Amino acid sequence: MNSYPIPFNEEARLKAARAAPGLTRENEPLFEALTDTARMVLDCPIAHISVVEEDSQWYKCVVGVELDEMPKENSFCTHTIMSDAPMIVPDLSLDPRFHDHPMVREGGPKARFYAGVPLILSSGYRFGSLCALDFVPHAAPTDKQMDMLASLARAVIAALEKAPAKDAAPDDGTGYENFVALVGHELRTPLTVSLGALAMLRTRLVDGIEARLASSSHASTQHLGKLIESILHFSNAETGELRLNEQETDLAALLAEISETHQPIAQISSKTVTGTSGVTPLMMRVDPEQLRIAITSIMLNAVQHGGASITTALRLDADGNAEILITDDGSLGDHVELDALYRPFVVGGDLDHRGTDTSGLGLGLPLTRKLVGMHGGAFEIHADAHSTTACIRLPAWRAAAAV
Repeated sequence: MNSYPIPFNEEARLKAARAAPGLTRENEPLFEALTDTARMVLDCPIAHISVVEEDSQWYKCVVGVELDEMPKENSFCTHTIMSDAPMIVPDLSLDPRFHDHPMVREGGPKARFYAGVPLILSSGYRFGSLCALDFVPHAAPTDKQMDMLASLARAVIAALEKAPAKDAAPDDGTGYENFVALVGHELRTPLTVSLGALAMLRTRLVDGIEARLASSSHASTQHLGKLIESILHFSNAETGELRLNEQETDLAALLAEISETHQPIAQISSKTVTGTSGVTPLMMRVDPEQLRIAITSIMLNAVQHGGASITTALRLDADGNAEILITDDGSLGDHVELDALYRPFVVGGDLDHRGTDTSGLGLGLPLTRKLVGMHGGAFEIHADAHSTTACIRLPAWRAAAAV
């Protein structure tokens, strides 16, 4: 499993970074001066301009130490590029994301302090960070120090992109704001009507499968409303980016709620959905709405394409990672290419085979993979002749972060 989160727009981000005019591996005195200033601003022995690639991190400039290109799992900056906000860690050994990191733990260089700001191209894509590190903990930097670091980061970008003339009209963001306002209105209006109609229908149906379907539809529509609000608030139409709205969430309750919502749909298909009884709460710091999308996608695939018996389970593995498991007693057809599921937005198997039998995987699974990757987790499919299991694995540090 990855030890780092992966941006939702990773493919577009990498393409934009590689197209940046000055983003080469050759250092220049200007970048040396900017990086050294960052080191002095934060009173640290080390600072660098990092570039986060698909599997590794390299440096446009480093001061205070010799650093070679390193695997992405050894990079702190993979976390920094997940948002526009600075990332400040006064003591890396006390942070649940990093306390067991190879750069922090015993036997490594024992890095302790990190403060960095993402380097954001004018197109809106983040490719790396300007950051400072120390081998001793620091108090949190002042707002003035971080403002200075952000100004230095903007200077780095200006130098890389060969800044436009001063009289060029800046993008004031109104285009994106208008897009959000228009789309938000067009989505919310029919959704409000649907919620009202379903609520009225629920009051007229007392029991039976029709009542359960109405209740399930109402719950799903409410979820859709929350999802729309989350996407509009935490997405960027210009870069195709989706950010996490992290909250302390009980995974056991979330899984039980989704299972209950799908019970009526499964019953119509003569299928059963059962969960592990007596599951204790498991708190993790995640985005509950995005995780709900991922779990719902797997559940729908099981209901629509899987066997007659579907079970859900939640457990911790030997390393403390949380595993959400959805298993059905159907088998995958030979046309399904499992390896293809791990490629971004590629669907396993031939589309002509979709829906032709009780096996197969739906179109939502590549999206599930991306949403889980944003959490720093892994999504896997395990299949044999008698069953198919979809597993979402979330890193242990997300549980520690919820404490």
